[in-house]
Amino acid sequence: MDKMKPLIEGFARQIKEALKVGQETKVNPAKKEIRNIINCGMGGSGVSGNLVASLVQDELKVPFIALKSYNVPAFVNEHTLFIASSFSGNTEETIECLQKALNAGAQCCAITSGGKIMDMARENGMDMITLPVDTANPRANFGHSVIQLLFMLHYKELIGTSFINQLNSTVTLLEQEEKELHSKAKKLGNRIKGYLPIIYTDSRILPVSIRFQQQISENGKHLAHVNEFPDMNHNELVGWEHPEQVLSDSKIFFLKTDFDHPRVHERFRICEEILSSKASTIITVNAKGKSLLEQCFYLIHLTDWISYYLALANDADPYEVKVNDYLKSALSKP
Repeated sequence: MDKMKPLIEGFARQIKEALKVGQETKVNPAKKEIRNIINCGMGGSGVSGNLVASLVQDELKVPFIALKSYNVPAFVNEHTLFIASSFSGNTEETIECLQKALNAGAQCCAITSGGKIMDMARENGMDMITLPVDTANPRANFGHSVIQLLFMLHYKELIGTSFINQLNSTVTLLEQEEKELHSKAKKLGNRIKGYLPIIYTDSRILPVSIRFQQQISENGKHLAHVNEFPDMNHNELVGWEHPEQVLSDSKIFFLKTDFDHPRVHERFRICEEILSSKASTIITVNAKGKSLLEQCFYLIHLTDWISYYLALANDADPYEVKVNDYLKSALSKP
Protein backbone atom coordinates (compact mmCIF):
# COMPACT_ATOMS: atom_id res chain seq x y z
CA MET A 1 0.00 0.00 0.00
CA ASP A 2 1.29 3.48 -0.95
CA LYS A 3 1.14 5.43 2.32
CA MET A 4 2.91 8.61 1.18
CA LYS A 5 0.76 9.61 -1.80
CA PRO A 6 -2.41 10.46 0.20
CA LEU A 7 -0.30 12.42 2.70
CA ILE A 8 1.10 14.66 -0.05
CA GLU A 9 -2.32 14.91 -1.68
CA GLY A 10 -3.72 16.20 1.60
CA PHE A 11 -1.38 19.20 1.90
CA ALA A 12 -4.03 21.87 1.17
CA ARG A 13 -6.41 20.11 3.56
CA GLN A 14 -3.65 20.05 6.18
CA ILE A 15 -3.24 23.82 5.88
CA LYS A 16 -6.97 24.26 6.55
CA GLU A 17 -6.78 21.96 9.57
CA ALA A 18 -3.68 23.71 10.88
CA LEU A 19 -5.43 27.06 10.67
CA LYS A 20 -8.32 25.66 12.68
CA VAL A 21 -5.98 24.18 15.31
CA GLY A 22 -4.02 27.41 15.63
CA GLN A 23 -7.07 29.63 15.89
CA GLU A 24 -8.69 27.41 18.52
CA THR A 25 -5.59 27.09 20.73
CA LYS A 26 -5.17 29.36 23.75
CA VAL A 27 -1.65 30.64 24.34
CA ASN A 28 -0.70 33.16 27.04
CA PRO A 29 1.11 36.42 26.23
CA ALA A 30 4.80 36.62 27.10
CA LYS A 31 5.53 37.01 30.82
CA LYS A 32 8.52 39.27 30.20
CA GLU A 33 9.87 41.20 27.23
CA ILE A 34 11.08 38.79 24.56
CA ARG A 35 14.48 39.79 23.22
CA ASN A 36 15.32 36.68 21.23
CA ILE A 37 13.61 33.55 19.91
CA ILE A 38 14.89 30.01 19.53
CA ASN A 39 12.99 27.32 17.70
CA CYS A 40 14.56 23.99 18.58
CA GLY A 41 13.75 21.10 16.27
CA MET A 42 15.30 18.51 14.01
CA GLY A 43 14.51 17.43 10.45
CA GLY A 44 11.18 18.81 9.26
CA SER A 45 10.60 20.60 12.57
CA GLY A 46 14.00 22.22 12.25
CA VAL A 47 13.61 23.49 8.70
CA SER A 48 10.15 24.75 9.67
CA GLY A 49 11.94 27.14 12.01
CA ASN A 50 14.25 28.26 9.23
CA LEU A 51 11.31 28.90 6.92
CA VAL A 52 9.34 30.86 9.51
CA ALA A 53 12.40 32.98 10.32
CA SER A 54 12.62 33.84 6.63
CA LEU A 55 8.91 34.52 6.22
CA VAL A 56 8.71 36.94 9.17
CA GLN A 57 12.08 38.66 8.88
CA ASP A 58 10.49 41.88 7.59
CA GLU A 59 8.11 42.00 10.54
CA LEU A 60 9.89 40.43 13.51
CA LYS A 61 11.84 42.90 15.67
CA VAL A 62 14.01 40.42 17.59
CA PRO A 63 16.54 37.76 16.50
CA PHE A 64 15.17 34.33 15.56
CA ILE A 65 17.41 31.25 15.61
CA ALA A 66 16.56 27.77 14.33
CA LEU A 67 18.50 25.47 16.65
CA LYS A 68 19.39 21.93 15.58
CA SER A 69 21.70 20.70 18.29
CA TYR A 70 22.07 19.23 21.78
CA ASN A 71 23.27 22.59 23.13
CA VAL A 72 21.71 25.99 23.74
CA PRO A 73 23.50 29.37 23.46
CA ALA A 74 24.80 31.06 26.59
CA PHE A 75 22.51 34.08 26.04
CA VAL A 76 19.35 32.06 26.80
CA ASN A 77 17.55 33.61 29.78
CA GLU A 78 14.15 34.85 30.95
CA HIS A 79 13.93 37.10 27.86
CA THR A 80 14.25 34.14 25.49
CA LEU A 81 11.19 32.58 23.89
CA PHE A 82 12.24 28.95 23.53
CA ILE A 83 9.99 26.84 21.30
CA ALA A 84 10.50 23.09 21.45
CA SER A 85 9.17 21.76 18.15
CA SER A 86 8.91 17.98 17.73
CA PHE A 87 6.11 16.10 16.05
CA SER A 88 6.68 12.92 18.07
CA GLY A 89 7.69 14.73 21.24
CA ASN A 90 10.52 12.24 21.70
CA THR A 91 13.33 13.86 19.69
CA GLU A 92 16.30 13.43 22.00
CA GLU A 93 18.18 16.56 20.89
CA THR A 94 15.10 18.73 21.42
CA ILE A 95 14.37 17.18 24.82
CA GLU A 96 17.90 17.90 26.03
CA CYS A 97 17.82 21.49 24.78
CA LEU A 98 14.39 22.08 26.31
CA GLN A 99 15.66 20.97 29.72
CA LYS A 100 18.67 23.29 29.41
CA ALA A 101 16.41 26.17 28.40
CA LEU A 102 14.13 25.49 31.38
CA ASN A 103 17.19 25.48 33.65
CA ALA A 104 18.25 28.83 32.19
CA GLY A 105 14.86 30.35 33.01
CA ALA A 106 13.70 30.80 29.41
CA GLN A 107 10.02 31.28 28.53
CA CYS A 108 9.50 27.80 27.11
CA CYS A 109 6.64 26.51 25.00
CA ALA A 110 6.06 23.46 22.83
CA ILE A 111 4.62 22.38 19.49
CA THR A 112 4.15 18.62 19.58
CA SER A 113 1.71 15.73 19.31
CA GLY A 114 2.78 13.99 22.53
CA GLY A 115 5.75 12.14 23.99
CA LYS A 116 8.25 13.36 26.56
CA ILE A 117 8.03 16.97 25.40
CA MET A 118 4.29 17.04 26.06
CA ASP A 119 4.96 15.61 29.53
CA MET A 120 7.60 18.27 30.19
CA ALA A 121 5.25 20.99 28.97
CA ARG A 122 2.53 19.89 31.35
CA GLU A 123 4.89 19.43 34.28
CA ASN A 124 6.32 22.92 33.82
CA GLY A 125 3.13 24.78 32.95
CA MET A 126 4.35 25.61 29.44
CA ASP A 127 2.17 26.96 26.66
CA MET A 128 1.64 24.23 24.08
CA ILE A 129 0.03 23.76 20.68
CA THR A 130 -0.94 20.14 20.23
CA LEU A 131 -0.52 18.68 16.75
CA PRO A 132 -3.04 16.12 15.46
CA VAL A 133 -1.81 12.54 15.15
CA ASP A 134 -3.59 11.47 11.96
CA THR A 135 -0.27 10.14 10.71
CA ALA A 136 2.91 9.06 12.45
CA ASN A 137 5.00 10.56 9.65
CA PRO A 138 6.67 13.79 10.84
CA ARG A 139 7.76 15.07 7.43
CA ALA A 140 4.18 14.77 6.18
CA ASN A 141 3.14 17.27 8.88
CA PHE A 142 5.34 20.10 7.64
CA GLY A 143 2.35 22.40 7.18
CA HIS A 144 1.34 21.96 10.81
CA SER A 145 4.88 22.63 12.04
CA VAL A 146 5.18 25.90 10.11
CA ILE A 147 1.69 27.19 10.77
CA GLN A 148 1.64 26.46 14.51
CA LEU A 149 4.98 28.21 14.85
CA LEU A 150 3.49 31.27 13.16
CA PHE A 151 0.55 31.13 15.56
CA MET A 152 2.89 30.82 18.56
CA LEU A 153 4.73 33.97 17.48
CA HIS A 154 1.41 35.74 16.98
CA TYR A 155 0.06 34.77 20.38
CA LYS A 156 3.30 35.99 21.96
CA GLU A 157 2.55 39.35 20.26
CA LEU A 158 5.61 39.20 18.01
CA ILE A 159 3.85 39.16 14.62
CA GLY A 160 0.42 40.14 13.31
CA THR A 161 -2.26 38.10 11.54
CA SER A 162 -1.44 38.70 7.87
CA PHE A 163 -0.22 35.11 7.58
CA ILE A 164 -3.77 33.82 8.12
CA ASN A 165 -5.13 35.47 4.96
CA GLN A 166 -2.02 34.38 3.07
CA LEU A 167 -2.59 30.77 4.15
CA ASN A 168 -6.21 30.89 3.02
CA SER A 169 -5.01 32.17 -0.35
CA THR A 170 -2.44 29.37 -0.42
CA VAL A 171 -5.17 26.76 -0.06
CA THR A 172 -7.02 28.24 -3.05
CA LEU A 173 -3.82 28.36 -5.11
CA LEU A 174 -2.85 24.75 -4.39
CA GLU A 175 -6.33 23.45 -5.09
CA GLN A 176 -6.37 25.29 -8.44
CA GLU A 177 -2.88 24.15 -9.41
CA GLU A 178 -3.01 20.53 -8.20
CA LYS A 179 -3.40 18.90 -11.63
CA GLU A 180 -0.59 20.92 -13.18
CA LEU A 181 1.63 20.33 -10.13
CA HIS A 182 1.22 16.57 -10.56
CA SER A 183 2.08 16.66 -14.24
CA LYS A 184 5.12 18.89 -13.78
CA ALA A 185 6.40 16.93 -10.75
CA LYS A 186 6.13 13.55 -12.48
CA LYS A 187 8.24 14.74 -15.41
CA LEU A 188 10.87 16.31 -13.16
CA GLY A 189 11.00 13.36 -10.73
CA ASN A 190 11.65 10.95 -13.58
CA ARG A 191 14.39 13.21 -14.96
CA ILE A 192 16.33 13.11 -11.68
CA LYS A 193 16.76 9.32 -11.62
CA GLY A 194 20.45 8.44 -12.00
CA TYR A 195 21.61 12.04 -11.49
CA LEU A 196 22.72 14.22 -8.58
CA PRO A 197 20.23 17.08 -8.03
CA ILE A 198 21.97 20.33 -7.13
CA ILE A 199 19.52 22.93 -5.85
CA TYR A 200 20.22 26.68 -5.86
CA THR A 201 17.98 29.44 -4.51
CA ASP A 202 18.09 32.99 -3.25
CA SER A 203 19.14 32.93 0.41
CA ARG A 204 15.67 34.17 1.39
CA ILE A 205 14.12 30.83 0.42
CA LEU A 206 17.03 28.55 1.32
CA PRO A 207 14.73 26.64 3.74
CA VAL A 208 12.55 25.64 0.77
CA SER A 209 15.52 24.11 -1.02
CA ILE A 210 16.64 22.36 2.18
CA ARG A 211 13.15 20.90 2.51
CA PHE A 212 13.43 19.72 -1.12
CA GLN A 213 16.77 18.09 -0.32
CA GLN A 214 15.30 16.40 2.76
CA GLN A 215 12.38 15.03 0.77
CA ILE A 216 14.65 13.77 -2.01
CA SER A 217 16.64 11.93 0.65
CA GLU A 218 13.77 10.54 2.73
CA ASN A 219 11.17 9.93 0.05
CA GLY A 220 13.43 9.28 -2.94
CA LYS A 221 16.27 7.48 -1.12
CA HIS A 222 18.55 9.70 -3.20
CA LEU A 223 21.28 12.22 -2.40
CA ALA A 224 21.05 15.90 -3.29
CA HIS A 225 23.09 19.05 -2.72
CA VAL A 226 21.91 22.56 -1.80
CA ASN A 227 23.45 26.02 -1.74
CA GLU A 228 22.31 29.63 -1.83
CA PHE A 229 22.82 32.74 -3.92
CA PRO A 230 24.66 35.00 -3.58
CA ASP A 231 27.07 33.20 -1.23
CA MET A 232 27.79 30.27 -3.55
CA ASN A 233 29.14 32.76 -6.08
CA HIS A 234 31.99 33.49 -3.66
CA ASN A 235 33.22 29.91 -3.35
CA GLU A 236 31.25 26.96 -4.75
CA LEU A 237 31.05 28.36 -8.27
CA VAL A 238 34.82 27.97 -8.58
CA GLY A 239 34.50 24.27 -7.73
CA TRP A 240 32.54 23.52 -10.88
CA GLU A 241 35.63 22.01 -12.51
CA HIS A 242 36.06 18.63 -10.83
CA PRO A 243 35.25 15.78 -10.52
CA GLU A 244 34.06 15.95 -14.11
CA GLN A 245 32.03 12.73 -13.87
CA VAL A 246 30.00 14.10 -10.95
CA LEU A 247 29.41 17.39 -12.72
CA SER A 248 28.19 15.74 -15.91
CA ASP A 249 25.92 13.48 -13.85
CA SER A 250 24.27 16.39 -12.06
CA LYS A 251 21.05 18.27 -12.75
CA ILE A 252 20.80 21.82 -11.46
CA PHE A 253 17.53 23.19 -10.11
CA PHE A 254 17.05 26.96 -9.91
CA LEU A 255 14.08 27.56 -7.58
CA LYS A 256 12.90 31.13 -8.11
CA THR A 257 10.31 33.42 -6.56
CA ASP A 258 9.15 36.97 -7.29
CA PHE A 259 10.75 37.95 -3.97
CA ASP A 260 14.34 37.07 -4.89
CA HIS A 261 16.72 40.01 -4.80
CA PRO A 262 17.06 41.62 -8.26
CA ARG A 263 20.82 41.09 -8.17
CA VAL A 264 20.25 37.39 -7.46
CA HIS A 265 18.15 37.13 -10.61
CA GLU A 266 21.10 38.56 -12.51
CA ARG A 267 23.38 36.03 -10.82
CA PHE A 268 21.02 33.23 -11.88
CA ARG A 269 21.29 34.43 -15.48
CA ILE A 270 25.07 34.63 -15.51
CA CYS A 271 25.53 31.35 -13.66
CA GLU A 272 23.26 29.59 -16.12
CA GLU A 273 25.68 30.66 -18.86
CA ILE A 274 28.65 29.40 -16.84
CA LEU A 275 27.16 26.09 -15.68
CA SER A 276 25.20 25.02 -18.76
CA SER A 277 28.29 23.36 -20.23
CA LYS A 278 29.18 21.68 -16.92
CA ALA A 279 25.98 20.02 -15.69
CA SER A 280 23.71 17.65 -17.57
CA THR A 281 20.75 20.05 -17.38
CA ILE A 282 19.63 23.26 -15.70
CA ILE A 283 15.97 23.22 -14.71
CA THR A 284 14.29 26.48 -13.67
CA VAL A 285 11.23 26.23 -11.43
CA ASN A 286 9.22 29.43 -10.94
CA ALA A 287 6.94 29.80 -7.94
CA LYS A 288 3.31 30.88 -8.16
CA GLY A 289 1.30 32.96 -5.72
CA LYS A 290 1.00 36.55 -4.54
CA SER A 291 2.81 36.51 -1.18
CA LEU A 292 6.16 35.03 -0.24
CA LEU A 293 4.33 32.51 1.95
CA GLU A 294 2.16 31.37 -0.95
CA GLN A 295 5.13 31.01 -3.26
CA CYS A 296 7.13 29.05 -0.69
CA PHE A 297 4.25 26.67 -0.02
CA TYR A 298 3.70 26.25 -3.77
CA LEU A 299 7.34 25.23 -4.21
CA ILE A 300 7.20 22.94 -1.18
CA HIS A 301 4.16 21.12 -2.49
CA LEU A 302 5.62 20.83 -5.99
CA THR A 303 8.96 19.54 -4.73
CA ASP A 304 7.28 17.09 -2.36
CA TRP A 305 5.59 15.59 -5.42
CA ILE A 306 8.90 15.57 -7.32
CA SER A 307 10.50 13.58 -4.49
CA TYR A 308 7.56 11.17 -4.56
CA TYR A 309 7.87 10.49 -8.28
CA LEU A 310 11.63 10.15 -7.90
CA ALA A 311 10.98 7.43 -5.30
CA LEU A 312 8.79 5.57 -7.78
CA ALA A 313 11.46 5.94 -10.48
CA ASN A 314 14.01 4.53 -8.02
CA ASP A 315 11.64 1.65 -7.18
CA ALA A 316 11.74 2.83 -3.56
CA ASP A 317 9.05 3.10 -0.89
CA PRO A 318 8.67 6.85 -0.23
CA TYR A 319 7.19 6.22 3.21
CA GLU A 320 9.71 3.95 4.93
CA VAL A 321 12.91 5.22 6.57
CA LYS A 322 14.41 1.97 7.83
CA VAL A 323 17.93 3.32 8.21
CA ASN A 324 16.66 6.12 10.48
CA ASP A 325 14.75 3.57 12.54
CA TYR A 326 17.92 1.48 12.86
CA LEU A 327 19.93 4.50 13.98
CA LYS A 328 17.38 5.39 16.66
CA SER A 329 17.32 1.78 17.85
CA ALA A 330 21.13 1.63 18.02
CA LEU A 331 21.29 4.93 19.92
CA SER A 332 18.75 3.68 22.47
CA LYS A 333 20.97 0.79 23.53
CA PRO A 334 22.99 1.27 26.73
